[in-house]
Amino acid sequence: MQLWVQVDSKAVVSMLTKHFKGHPEYGLLIQQCKTLLNWGGWKVKISHCFREANQVADKLTNMGVAGNLEVNTHCTPTMETREARYADILGVLWPRGFNR
Repeated sequence: MQLWVQVDSKAVVSMLTKHFKGHPEYGLLIQQCKTLLNWGGWKVKISHCFREANQVADKLTNMGVAGNLEVNTHCTPTMETREARYADILGVLWPRGFNR
């Protein structure tokens, strides 16, 4: 099996692909993520992407931050992600400002 994980935080990509050198508070969580990614003999690729490139993931993250600590499983797409899914289907480009 193959899995491609795209993360909008370069720090998280670094923590998952290299030796963890972050705040000790996150050490256990990072180790749990690494264990899950290595489970089942999957071929895993972890890379950085801009948040604008994955609006659905951004919406789901915001839902998770606003919610409780329980694990939520969605068998169908959520209403909160409807607009982002539609924009993705249409191929909408999201502008990003850069400092010169």
